[in-house]
Amino acid sequence: MRIAGVSPTVIAESLGYASSAAAVKDITRAMQKAAKAEQIASEELLKMEIDRLDRLMAGIWSKALQGDVKAVEQAEKLITRRCSLLGLDLINRNGSESSDAVSLLGALFAQMQARHTPAGLPTVEIVDAIEASEDGE
Repeated sequence: MRIAGVSPTVIAESLGYASSAAAVKDITRAMQKAAKAEQIASEELLKMEIDRLDRLMAGIWSKALQGDVKAVEQAEKLITRRCSLLGLDLINRNGSESSDAVSLLGALFAQMQARHTPAGLPTVEIVDAIEASEDGE
């Protein structure tokens, strides 16, 4: 009734509560219980989906490690899906261009260095070893 917009006073009168405050108390308790049940259900659904991804990965893992290109592509999709479900794709929140942990730490180090190095002192150059090897340095 409350979700439909019925006032607590009308609910109290319709259901025989002694006061609208008693009705509000029960409504609040019921909504909290429903929210808790929904949270538990969503956690169980997430666990079930992660378990499914685990089973799928187990089926292709050995082929992927042997270099089967299709299996590698499938494994990458499964990893991406797992990251999405767990929110790992949202970890890079500092605005750096790269989302891998090394680049993230390097970006944080550069920001700290820029803020805290007094003028005139030399700074340390940060080199991304992966990018450097790709660039042929």
